[in-house]
Amino acid sequence: MQPLSPQLTVRPLTTSAEMRAGVEVYRAAFALTPTDPAVSPRLLAALQRNAGSVIGAFAGDELVGFTYGFLGSEGGTVYHYSQVAAVRPDWQRRGVGRALKFSQRDYVLSGGVTRMRWAFDPVRTHNAHFNLDVLGATGRWFERDFYGVEDIGRDPGMRTDRLIVEWDLLRPAGPPAPTPADTGWGEARQEGEDVLLGAPRDWDALVARDRETSLRVRDDLAAELRRLIDEGYVATSCNTCTADTAVYRFRPAGRARPDGPEGR
Repeated sequence: MQPLSPQLTVRPLTTSAEMRAGVEVYRAAFALTPTDPAVSPRLLAALQRNAGSVIGAFAGDELVGFTYGFLGSEGGTVYHYSQVAAVRPDWQRRGVGRALKFSQRDYVLSGGVTRMRWAFDPVRTHNAHFNLDVLGATGRWFERDFYGVEDIGRDPGMRTDRLIVEWDLLRPAGPPAPTPADTGWGEARQEGEDVLLGAPRDWDALVARDRETSLRVRDDLAAELRRLIDEGYVATSCNTCTADTAVYRFRPAGRARPDGPEGR
């Protein structure tokens, strides 16, 4: 990861022009065409005024990334649901996503909420590593075809499978996970109490090279994710194993992360 630009500032979006700029960042980050539906700047303005988070990363006066979310609840648990964290392609892997998420964390904690949730495509293992290893979130739920079949963006015609993570905002990320053993894509292997699950390191390259294989791998991953979650495992890590493979680590929910001091 390249060092974060010293000119980068992170703050809430406040003007209609900044909300519209956020829409353009969203389009660029997810490879949308001008006619593909995107987030509404009016929705962003409404969220900003009603306990939602709408936070941008600026390089000088230029918006290069933003995130937005809203309050949710389930079974008496209140959490902040982060719908999107989008970074312009030329600013990705430069620490912008990290700065956005920790700024969003501070905003959520300032309102008295201590948990955040969001969903991501589990075939995108770089995102998985960021969510699980860098931030310390835990993958607790799996939804097959969360949004229906994809008809826009980077994976047209594919299912929108999602792994949903929960981030305890008062607990820092634990120690680095052990280096995973090489594991075949979509294959699970036991390692003590843990289960390892292999996945492609570069999903876009696989799709471009061999779409038929990518469809099979997505199916295999979905089947194993469903099985592991149903059996009481949660995802705690996703690390590179070889040039082509990243490996998820699943642990029984009761021992997902070691105890550690609260706070950052």
